[in-house]
Amino acid sequence: MATKMRINYTRQQLDFLQAGYLSMNIHGLAKAFNNRFGTDKTDVAIKSALSSHRITCGREAKDRLISRFRIFNPEQAQFLKNNYGGRSIAETTVLFNGRFGTDRTLQQIKTFVRNRGITSGRTGFFVKGHTSWNKGTKGLTSRNKTSFNKGNVPPNRKPLGTERICPKDGFIQIKISEKNPYTGFPTRYKHKHVHIWEQTNGPVPKGMVVAFIDGDKTRCELDNLMLISRAELLNLNQHGYKDTPAELKPSVLALSKLQVKTWAREKKIG
Repeated sequence: MATKMRINYTRQQLDFLQAGYLSMNIHGLAKAFNNRFGTDKTDVAIKSALSSHRITCGREAKDRLISRFRIFNPEQAQFLKNNYGGRSIAETTVLFNGRFGTDRTLQQIKTFVRNRGITSGRTGFFVKGHTSWNKGTKGLTSRNKTSFNKGNVPPNRKPLGTERICPKDGFIQIKISEKNPYTGFPTRYKHKHVHIWEQTNGPVPKGMVVAFIDGDKTRCELDNLMLISRAELLNLNQHGYKDTPAELKPSVLALSKLQVKTWAREKKIG
C-alpha cells in the first residue's frame, strides 16, 4: 500500500503561515505564501499544512468573512459603517469610490455590509406624517386614463344566467347569484340541473344527487330530474342506464333501487 508522502515546511514558512492566518483566509494566505516563497501551493495544500501543524486563525466564524484579496482595509470598513446609514447601496458605492479612488462594484459593497451586519436603517416604508412629493401640485400628475374607475364593469364579465358547458363533466353550468364557497365571490357557476331542482325542492341532501330521468344531461327541465343516492347512481352507471332504451329505463331504475336497498340491508345484518 502506497504511503502518502509528507510535505515538509521550513520553520520560516511555518512562522509565515502562523502569522498570516491571523488576518487572511485560506485563499489569500496561499497567494501570499506563493508570492513570498516562489512556490505554487494550492488552497488545499495550505489548508492541509495548517491542519497538520495545528495552526489556527484564532477568529470566530463571523469574523472569518475576509475577502479573498482583502479588498477593504480597516479605514474603508469604518467608512462604510459610518456612511451607509440612510443611503442605498448604489449611493454608498458612488460615495465610497469617490472617497478612496477605487472601482468597487455594487455587489462587493452589498456583500461587505451584509456579512458584517451593517444596515442603512431604511425600511422601504413611509413613516407616519410623511408628505407625498406631489402634494399641492394640482394638475402636475394627471390620473392614468387607462385605470379602472369606480363602478367599472370589465367588458368580458358575463351576466347572471349565462350558461356554459363544464369541460370536466360535460354538464351545463349557469351563472347565479350565490356566494362561491371556494373564492368568496358573490356569484358562481353551478350545474344547471342542480340549480333548477333546488329552486323548487331546496338544497340537495347529503349523499344524494340530482340525475336525469332520460339520461340526457342537456335536458334540465324539472320533470326530467330525479333525486337518487350516490349508490343508486353508481349502480345505474354500471347497468348502462344512459344508453338503455326509453321504454326500459323505468324498469332498470326500479331494479337499481331494489338492489341498493338489498345490499344496504345485507351489509347492516352481516
